[in-house]
Amino acid sequence: MNSINNKYIDTYIINYIKPFRDFIKSKYIINIDGLADFIDANDRDVSLILHRLQKYNFEVTISNGEDIIDDIRVEYICEENGKHESFEYKIENLISTLNLSSNTEISIIGILIMQIISRLICKYKTMYKAIILDLDDTLWKGTLSEDGIDNIKHNLHSHETHSFATFMRFIRTMSKELGLYVAVCSRNEIEEVQSAINELNEEEFPIKGEIDCIIANYNDKSENIKAIAQRLSILTNACVFIDDNPLIRDEVRQNLPEVFVPDWENHNELITLLIACCIFDRFELSMKSRNRRRQFEILQQIRRSNSLPKLYVKVIDDTDHKEATKLYAKSNQFKLVSVPINYDGAKSIYFEIYRTNGENLGICSVITYSEDSRGILNWAISCRYFGIGLEEFIMLYLLENNIGLYFAYQFDVGNLKVEELMNKYYGKIITDSCDSVQTNSDIFIDHFKDDCSFKDLLLKLKGSKSNYNVYWLGSGSITEDRKLLNKASNLKLRI
Repeated sequence: MNSINNKYIDTYIINYIKPFRDFIKSKYIINIDGLADFIDANDRDVSLILHRLQKYNFEVTISNGEDIIDDIRVEYICEENGKHESFEYKIENLISTLNLSSNTEISIIGILIMQIISRLICKYKTMYKAIILDLDDTLWKGTLSEDGIDNIKHNLHSHETHSFATFMRFIRTMSKELGLYVAVCSRNEIEEVQSAINELNEEEFPIKGEIDCIIANYNDKSENIKAIAQRLSILTNACVFIDDNPLIRDEVRQNLPEVFVPDWENHNELITLLIACCIFDRFELSMKSRNRRRQFEILQQIRRSNSLPKLYVKVIDDTDHKEATKLYAKSNQFKLVSVPINYDGAKSIYFEIYRTNGENLGICSVITYSEDSRGILNWAISCRYFGIGLEEFIMLYLLENNIGLYFAYQFDVGNLKVEELMNKYYGKIITDSCDSVQTNSDIFIDHFKDDCSFKDLLLKLKGSKSNYNVYWLGSGSITEDRKLLNKASNLKLRI
């Protein structure tokens, strides 16, 4: 395979690096220490990868090291904040890395560079959260509506379909260990699909116990993918769609270009592509990621009950803004602003949510505000916690603690949950300040001259040429506001 047209490098750049840049624009200046002496003079893969990374604002240099590769030191600067950071990258399994190099025909140093850049990206953003799977000739051999479940079951025991089971075990492991959502999107009758899956055991159908959502009908797959993303409370750009049919893949690409739809001819090639291109890479293996899907199912059960849940929320000081930085980088659907905020003179708090039995369901939200003037610099909510009264609980907390008298909202087509909140409480608890003065004018910005942090934020919004509004929280009687918010939330403060 000619490295100039290596499909794995192409996929890595187009479907992993480029989408990351849709979230974070800042340039990264990176030095990888310890690899230079191992680069062959004829290694075109390394120069190609570095060149293509440069086009997406990753300026990567490679320096000399020792005569062995053990720990690789990576130092980098994010130009946005000028902060110097570093991490050690260790080759955990050299034989696996060599095998990946062999399967992709990318040099081993090229593979390492791709993985190292992915490690950096994972510190800031989890790119893909769900895999959406076709059934017929993708997860099992045959067509359910034509062959019937008995033939499908027979095929699953055939040696010829061993690769189907291998692929499903791969997905099952990522689901269990990384919290990856798994969905089925099939052109069959829903009752027939559910009945067929029920007849199969986990040895025959390894992902049986890991499916979070099934949609089966004869609609376009792109429409069904949108419905699945909505059910999972994620955006479509966090989805990977797997289907054996090239025509259906093309339909999804055309109507949902933000969804990653890989081309593949066999399951071994597909697994290699997902691994080599770092599609489901994570920065760390954590209990939070393991518990994510279980927590999601608990909240889904609560939502299906059509009643406000009885949950408790604990408010914790985020002294070094660690949790705030992580959630602002990951949050897509509820975040006030996407421009970087200045943490000098600011305070961050985060919210943990608990069941009545004391079980911790994780961090659900973070807020950063200017400590002196109480202007909110940013507020984000994790997508798993929409629709249970959390937004109202936090607004009530802000009102009662005199935090966040005003905040800016940067309009974003993906940030629909903030807009939904604005529309719900506009004119009741939240007052638009922009009736008479344009928010991007210097006159308006100078109104906040006593709040340097908030003024700095507004100047960044103006510089980014983003459309935004500024709102005041608590325009009327706090007593009336409290009644309105309490009606919409059954969450209680945990001391």
